[in-house]
Amino acid sequence: MQMTPAGVLLHRSASQILRDVELVRQEVMAEGKHLTGDVIIGATPSVIAMAGAELVNRCRERLPRVRPRLLEGYSGYLQNWVLTGSVDIAIVNGLQPDSPRLVSECLAVERLFAIGPAGKFENPPSIALAELLQSPLLLPSAQNPVRGLLDAGAANLGLSVSTVLEIDSVTLLKDLVHQGLAPAVLPFGAIKHELRTGALSACPIVDPEIRSDLNLIYLADRPPTRVAAQVIELLLETLRRIVSDEPRHGFIEVRDRKNIRRKANTEP
Repeated sequence: MQMTPAGVLLHRSASQILRDVELVRQEVMAEGKHLTGDVIIGATPSVIAMAGAELVNRCRERLPRVRPRLLEGYSGYLQNWVLTGSVDIAIVNGLQPDSPRLVSECLAVERLFAIGPAGKFENPPSIALAELLQSPLLLPSAQNPVRGLLDAGAANLGLSVSTVLEIDSVTLLKDLVHQGLAPAVLPFGAIKHELRTGALSACPIVDPEIRSDLNLIYLADRPPTRVAAQVIELLLETLRRIVSDEPRHGFIEVRDRKNIRRKANTEP
């Protein structure tokens, strides 16, 4: 059996209505002494690798009646998941929403790193973009916001980016870098554990420094619930802990949501 197009539309709309009813129920219950409910969070692989486990542990300790559910995906997919209601909020790297239905908040700003096998980038404290671009790289496809930032940085120098392969899998990208196929460019979070174990080496890109915004996105007519807002605060606490305790963290700043300017996309 297969649903008709009308059935697909009905199912999608009904699922959204049921989710909205559940969110209202959670908001009413949150007025009590303890926050209770579910929150579905989409996040990029680098965010999951960097802060996912610690965020879950903080939620279990501080919000024991809240059940966070983390879904991993690339920024473009995450935007679509927010639009369809598959996730309540999403944390994306370098993406500015292209829909007027979405609101974006910049939670943090981080540097992009050149990634190589063990020993390749251990001694230099940084590498100039022009020097990095002298050799072909392993990079995500052009639709990836991180790739877009690198392409823009190269264009400002009058240079172009050459690739060995375009790979939209962080795991495979890191495996091929580890094997010595070519260097890559990723946010720090994506290689945090490999740097600890010495499996990979990395250094920030400079001249110019390539920066990526870590953005929270959500529907304009469905802002984060009290439960979701508390989970976001725990995420920011986690990022601040990383900045405070880890000598190499990649962050330029982690912001306070109270001072963040919320930007709704107004393009047609």
